[in-house]
Amino acid sequence: MRRFFGYGAPDQDKPSSAQQHNSDPNLNRHADDLKPDHILVKHGKQFLRVDFSSPGDIAKGNATVGDVRATTARFLGHRKDDIILVFGGKKLLNDKDKLVNLKIASGARVLAIISKHWKGNESKAVPPQEAKTTVPTDPIERIDNVLKAASAELVPMIDQFVASPPGDLSDKREKHRILSELILQRLFALDEIDTHENPEARSRRKSAVNTLHEYQERLDGVIGTADSSETSLSSF
Repeated sequence: MRRFFGYGAPDQDKPSSAQQHNSDPNLNRHADDLKPDHILVKHGKQFLRVDFSSPGDIAKGNATVGDVRATTARFLGHRKDDIILVFGGKKLLNDKDKLVNLKIASGARVLAIISKHWKGNESKAVPPQEAKTTVPTDPIERIDNVLKAASAELVPMIDQFVASPPGDLSDKREKHRILSELILQRLFALDEIDTHENPEARSRRKSAVNTLHEYQERLDGVIGTADSSETSLSSF
């Protein structure tokens, strides 16, 4: 039996009129306890709310990554295998993983990316002369190359965004989203590098990930706390 369904939810965080007029916090808390568990999935400017059948489903281990991926795929009109889910800057790869074991609680936000779309954009962004270059096999060299490329491409754009952000709030949010997704692509690239249990390579990758998170923090500082809660990597 399916325990979930999905629908677009751009206003999912707005309280109902009854909640707005209810001044008793205990009653509000009790009402929240009776609501089914849910996960918010963000894809571009769209929101998908995945509701489970009853309160506590996530904590009880009744909700899995596969549940969220299947609902997201159905809502977006794609195959399940085309959906990349990201939480806390990490890809959710195993559909059998229980959300509670990944520290994903009810109300958490997960980022969804269409893998074909992302790969297509990535291939177009690589100049022809670079595409023919032999890919290094040494993990440390690969990690360094990802970070150097990120620094050369992203830092100037981030510097410009921080120094002179768009005046219009919607334009500012859109630029923040684009730069955040570029950072996320670099995090994906680092995640796919096999360190072969090499302590130096693992340390180098961790340092590179921290650098990319610092880039994201600079972006979030411009957009502000209220806006970054919807689009920043730190929210997922």
